[in-house]
Amino acid sequence: MVTIQSSKIRYLIKKQAFFISLVLLALFQATPLRADEQDRTQISTQSQPSISDRQQEEINQLRQRIQILEEKESSEDLHPQFGMNLGAYGDVNFFTKDREANHPSFSLGSLDLYSTSHFGPRLTFLAELQLEINGQTSGGNFDLERFWVGYTFNDLLTVRVGRQHTALGYWNNTYHHGKQLFLTVDRPFFLAFEDDGGVLPVHTVGIELMGSQSLPTLRWMYELDIGNGHRIDSTTKLLVPNDIADNNSAKQVALRLSIQPNRLPGLTLGVFGTSDRVGTDANGNIDERVFGSDFSYMHNNVEFITEYFKMLNLDHDATAYYIQLGYKVARDITPYTRYETLDVNPADPYFSELQNNTSRHQTIAGVRYDIDELRSALKFQYRRDRKVGSETFHVLEAQWSFSF
Repeated sequence: MVTIQSSKIRYLIKKQAFFISLVLLALFQATPLRADEQDRTQISTQSQPSISDRQQEEINQLRQRIQILEEKESSEDLHPQFGMNLGAYGDVNFFTKDREANHPSFSLGSLDLYSTSHFGPRLTFLAELQLEINGQTSGGNFDLERFWVGYTFNDLLTVRVGRQHTALGYWNNTYHHGKQLFLTVDRPFFLAFEDDGGVLPVHTVGIELMGSQSLPTLRWMYELDIGNGHRIDSTTKLLVPNDIADNNSAKQVALRLSIQPNRLPGLTLGVFGTSDRVGTDANGNIDERVFGSDFSYMHNNVEFITEYFKMLNLDHDATAYYIQLGYKVARDITPYTRYETLDVNPADPYFSELQNNTSRHQTIAGVRYDIDELRSALKFQYRRDRKVGSETFHVLEAQWSFSF
């Protein structure tokens, strides 16, 4: 990500203004002349300006300089900034035969492009586009994953409007789309994005309110989303966020509350829930609710995350959870393991409409090698994929992820 040019200019301006302030302070606090110096000065008052006059002239010049610098800063702020801090995430993969491929294969992952802009300390903007490779052709298609504008009033209130990740647990609002951010090769399968067969409403188009407050013993945070509900496409059997218009009058509401105790650095505890009226062709509108909790601990060499989801409607319910543990044994080597599971009732009217509508369990074990902790990593893992009523797969996977 390239540094915004106006930020450099503001830094130089502040540096010069600080120097000017020191000069002004020195002029105003000049040591008074002794009596003998005053006598000598009085003799030459007719031939040269007084010291106070020279001081006033220098002060006026310095004030003019400050005004010029401030005007220059204001003009720079008006220049377009989108793309000046463009960043990208990508990944390339290899895997043996699995549920989606009949042969060992290399695979191009997605290319995730994003840009953020800040206008002052309060106004922010983010756009994130993902190029997804089409398996049927040599091309791909762009998806607008996140797109929002936000304004921060104070620590307790930031308002964002647009398309953003729903406040459902820890993973969905922490790791986003770049796989370089993941300890593992991929997300828990039931937290997959909607167009990848995910079963949860992980994107919301609407308004988000968020804030936090630090107390003597802990820091607490909240995230509140209000937006369009989802629908299930009867052709693709995928959950679809309503980006353009809602298909009913009800709105999805999601809320997550979390705390970080001061005495346990790296620990975050959260509870969350959402209510969504999902439109379907076969079963009409389904009032689907999701409740859950999350626990994460990131401190020293330990990375531990677990989340639990309860999905229910008037007819049936389903449960999903995962437990992930990683421990850094060296500066750049982290072994990890994860267990993830989804248990559903085939008669559930919500899941019966979806592509992934059966119970599934996965066990993962692997290791991550950081070429550069922020920029690039190699990951090697084994995945046991067991799906009710289907073949069990034992998959070996490798991934090279990167960001720039």
